[in-house]
Amino acid sequence: MSVKSVSTKDMTKQELEALRQDVRRMKPGALRRFRESFPENEMGFSGRKEGI
Repeated sequence: MSVKSVSTKDMTKQELEALRQDVRRMKPGALRRFRESFPENEMGFSGRKEGI
């Protein structure tokens, strides 16, 4: 099971895997810019809140 965020809730498994592969290949500076590109209000999780 994948934990999805508000930003990824509508992505398919294939789209999520492609995104994971892209993130794995990013250098630290690119990864930081990628993370900072998301709106702060959309960083919450979507769906069931397991483990909280």
